[in-house]
Amino acid sequence: MIKEFNFWINNILVSETLSEKIFIYLPECGLGDKITCFPAFRILKKLNPNKKIVLVTEESVIDVWKLNKYIDFIIPQEILSNGLESIFIRNVDSGKICDWSYFEHHQQNVVKSCVKYIAGVMPDEKKDDLTYEFELTESQLEKAENIKNQLLNLADGKKLIGISPANTMFSRMWSKEYWEKLVDLLHDHNYFVVSFGGKNDLNISNVDFDGRGKIGVVITPKVLDIFDYVVVCNNGMLHIAFVNQDVKIVYLNTGQYFEKIMLPYRKNNNQYYNVIVINHNCDYRAKCFEGHITNREINKQMENYKKEFMLESGESFPMSQHKLLQKFTCWYYCYKDRNKFSCNKQITPEMVLEKIL
Repeated sequence: MIKEFNFWINNILVSETLSEKIFIYLPECGLGDKITCFPAFRILKKLNPNKKIVLVTEESVIDVWKLNKYIDFIIPQEILSNGLESIFIRNVDSGKICDWSYFEHHQQNVVKSCVKYIAGVMPDEKKDDLTYEFELTESQLEKAENIKNQLLNLADGKKLIGISPANTMFSRMWSKEYWEKLVDLLHDHNYFVVSFGGKNDLNISNVDFDGRGKIGVVITPKVLDIFDYVVVCNNGMLHIAFVNQDVKIVYLNTGQYFEKIMLPYRKNNNQYYNVIVINHNCDYRAKCFEGHITNREINKQMENYKKEFMLESGESFPMSQHKLLQKFTCWYYCYKDRNKFSCNKQITPEMVLEKIL
């Protein structure tokens, strides 16, 4: 059970109890990145059954971490200024700052990478459970049941299919036009279509139920129990959907990653259990991937792109975009000629429908 912050303040910062704790500090990251860490805490607890695991993280996402039953205490990272930093320094064995390299993290399967950095071991697929798991409260389960009943009533006998029209990095997105075309095709085959995601994700006007911002992250995997399929790109919804062990997932593998790196694990550590992967055939994929994970390549690309930007615009490349360019170097190849080089346009609505039918 996750303890409240005040309890932590009163009971955990006591020197004689520090040896009973393992402190983990995770830097800020996306929702999908957080969920990829969930199996790592299961393995960490298995390796340290008699110790309490304390996670230091962003205050705004504590509710997400509460879904992980292997974490005993969660505290906001703001407490670092009130003594926790000295705990890490004073008790090396009790604290671990998991500030992994973005490049190294994505050279291997992301779930395994999290195990390596958090639990300190390389996982064994034959022995270690690498699947996702959310522990819901009674009230959360009740809310999920209410949503399921609402959707079943609206569908009125039609099969349900979910879509996740993420508004994310361009290379990972599927266009609004493609999503709307897919919804039309699904309607032709008598599907009831529900969109998932946050309020800032793409608004697909022809869905039957717009669940953006209405069906929360916490209960989404449970709600998916009544769905035949869910169609996702490389965004947080990919990992949320994988928490549900049975719903059929259609993964539109746009971008530079190879599927074995991004796919989480399902039943019996099978990455492909009830999963359909649709890949693109962009000739630049290998270069994008190499540039993405190699500091030498990425620095070269960034410098070249900044020079080209200056020549074409007469201005310096915006500092606000440097981090984005560094992380997603496929933009280096796609940015100036999206129609020709964009991998996300090579996967068409008709291709997706064919896989579903």
